[in-house]
Amino acid sequence: MKIPLYILGILKRQGAQHGYQIKKNISEQISDFTQIKLPVIYYHLEKMKDKGLLSSKTEKDSNKVEKTIYSITTKGKNEFKNYLKSVCDFNYKPEFLNDALFFFSDSLDQNEIYTVLEQYIEKLKKDIKSLQEHRNYVEKYLSNDELIMSTHIFNHHDVHHKAELKWAKDVLTQFGTDKTQL
Repeated sequence: MKIPLYILGILKRQGAQHGYQIKKNISEQISDFTQIKLPVIYYHLEKMKDKGLLSSKTEKDSNKVEKTIYSITTKGKNEFKNYLKSVCDFNYKPEFLNDALFFFSDSLDQNEIYTVLEQYIEKLKKDIKSLQEHRNYVEKYLSNDELIMSTHIFNHHDVHHKAELKWAKDVLTQFGTDKTQL
């Protein structure tokens, strides 16, 4: 449901587009908020077209290259609303697979765990910086209403990233240089 939700939303908001433009918009506008592998978008476009959520037509661009242009149908708009309603259930139960690293730490080299955490901290710092840069870039182009919603989204991700960074730093601080206690 995640990928169709975003495809339908992009088409509803921005109008008819070809597959590459949809991929570009998803990459530029929402890649901070969701994990969508861009190559699967074409698969979903065809599936959604088969279900009547999208219509398509073939056009030639200025270089006479044929492109398939997708539009959201009335059925697609209704399904988009249903998707949005289904995500209104704020059931927060994160799963941190990397906690298995600590649960089974007796099976690993403790120095390796320590090093991985140090690398993770650096990655989180870069992610936080990248998120802020993207926020600064995006928000210059938004209307006041869009800016309000964008602020909620960026703040949500900023809080989570910073909480994760604090947690990782606390783990390293707690054990200091005594890596045998990890």
